[in-house]
Amino acid sequence: MLHERADQLERTALAWRRTLLALAINGALLVRVSGLTGTWALVAGVLLVAVTVPAWVVTSRTYRRLRGGPAVALLARGRFTVCAVVLVVVVGVCDLLAVLTHR
Repeated sequence: MLHERADQLERTALAWRRTLLALAINGALLVRVSGLTGTWALVAGVLLVAVTVPAWVVTSRTYRRLRGGPAVALLARGRFTVCAVVLVVVVGVCDLLAVLTHR
């Protein structure tokens, strides 16, 4: 039972790392095409990269601290959930602005 819970936490942490990597790549691509698409793409890209790097560090530290426990220990943390929701909303708004203001 304990082994299953540890695997569950590891899968959750790996899923967050993949998500953050995808967001960082999205940010880097927005910065790269900002010359063609406008200022919002640059702002969105820099913001994404600036937010995902610390989020990666926090996710890694939290996983190391909670290793061996259930995944719910990670998800039940109020700050973690709020930060995840805010990150997704900020990314969505910045990407939407970059697309809508495309020249």
